[in-house]
Amino acid sequence: MEFTIEFKQQVVELFVDELERQLEDAPDKGAERIETLLRKMLAQIGGECLGAYLTAQAATYPADHVPCSCGGEAKYHSHRKAMVRSSLGKATYRRPYYICPECHQGQSPLDERLGLEPGQVTTVLSVLLTIAGVETAFDHAAKLVERFLLTEVSENTVRKETQGYGELQAEREQAWIATSQDAEHYRERRRTAKERPKRVYGSIDGAHVPLSGEWREMKVGCWYEVERRKGTHGARSSQLPVGETGDLQAKGMTYYCDMQPASEFGDLVWATGCRRKADLAEEVVFVADGAPWIWKLVSWYYPEAVQIVDWYHAAAYLEALAEQIFGENEQLRELWLEEAKGELWEGRVDNVIATCREWEGHPQAGEAARAAISYYSNNRERLDYARFRRSGYMIGSGTVESGCKQIVTQRLKRAGARWTKHGARMTAKARAAYLSEQLDELSPLRNPSAMFA
Repeated sequence: MEFTIEFKQQVVELFVDELERQLEDAPDKGAERIETLLRKMLAQIGGECLGAYLTAQAATYPADHVPCSCGGEAKYHSHRKAMVRSSLGKATYRRPYYICPECHQGQSPLDERLGLEPGQVTTVLSVLLTIAGVETAFDHAAKLVERFLLTEVSENTVRKETQGYGELQAEREQAWIATSQDAEHYRERRRTAKERPKRVYGSIDGAHVPLSGEWREMKVGCWYEVERRKGTHGARSSQLPVGETGDLQAKGMTYYCDMQPASEFGDLVWATGCRRKADLAEEVVFVADGAPWIWKLVSWYYPEAVQIVDWYHAAAYLEALAEQIFGENEQLRELWLEEAKGELWEGRVDNVIATCREWEGHPQAGEAARAAISYYSNNRERLDYARFRRSGYMIGSGTVESGCKQIVTQRLKRAGARWTKHGARMTAKARAAYLSEQLDELSPLRNPSAMFA
């Protein structure tokens, strides 16, 4: 948006004159004082300008009657004052107000047309509060907003707005689930699809959240694609050192999450996959840890998907075993690990299991050895890393682990945090939408009246 030179000159001259007047007798005329004063002037003027503009949008000669949602007609009552809280500060305005003689409900056509809810926050401020609320604790977020915008908001307002966006995301996910399970819609989708992705990746993980009196698992999923990092040419798989996963990186990550049994979470896995066209893709690749519930979901909803156990999770079992065997003898530990990881890297799972079996009877290492044997035996086909590398697959699940850390660890597991189940779910969903860069998609769905009913 560009303003005319004349307009900008007039506004600048007015503000400069007012600054001179405000600072005329001030002992401190440093840059910090000047900038702080100017910010306060802009905040005050912004709110008043918004209020004046909203008032100007109201009809000067309002209609005597307007339709009411009850089916009757609401009668004009008065030009009533209203206030909304915006990113520019409080904005007060007047508009025609009607009251229905049948249902006794009041309404303002201007509020409905502009999407305003008197006494509440505007959509722009709501988004900003949500961003603050998904980034840090609600009380701290309120302080940050006041510092940045020079407008005071309460901790509860930040919580309501943040979790309100989580509720919008939850409603949208339910709509996705319903559509994805509509057999006729699915057949038509398959028949008319013009674009089919070549390869789509999915990852699923879980992390526990502190609720009042218990801990509950938040399941987190991520859909993404993979590309080579710019400026790299790609080393041949045979040339990659053990544990070096190459020059692949994830892009276009979209996250989803919920606190529910795996069987119910599967509906969301399928629905979000349809949103990313995973159901239409030539190839779907899942990279995750060895949790049985994850692979059961993958096998049920995406039976043809390539299943890969995250390299770092698999290698961690050998590291834990080596720690128990060799303790502080770093030299022997690293020599043993180099050989064992080399076998795992080449997908020679039987050799790895045999190596672990040698230590089953060890007094300190026996438990770690048995855990490794069980893990590798149960995930044998998912550990064929030599073949996976030849096929150009990414073999690390850092994408979804990062999502778990960002959604659960960094936001929900802050020191002293105790959540209700609803609060944790909605805050997590709002944060997932934010990390997926989808908040702007939710804004048009916002219904202030419903959110604050």
